[in-house]
Amino acid sequence: MDVSGQETDWRSTAFRQKLVSQIEDAMRKAGVAHSKSSKDMESHVFLKAKTRVRP
Repeated sequence: MDVSGQETDWRSTAFRQKLVSQIEDAMRKAGVAHSKSSKDMESHVFLKAKTRVRP
C-alpha cells in the first residue's frame, strides 16, 4: 500500500475506498467466506484508528 502523502489523506473517502478494494481483493484471494463485508471491516478499523501509522 502506498504510504506517501499527508497524514490527513487516510481519512479521505477516496483513500478509504481504496482500502475497501484492497480488502475485497485479499478476501477473494483467501477464498474463505467472511461474516463481515470489506466495507464493514474497513469501517471498524477506521473507527478505532487514531492515526494512519500502525503501532
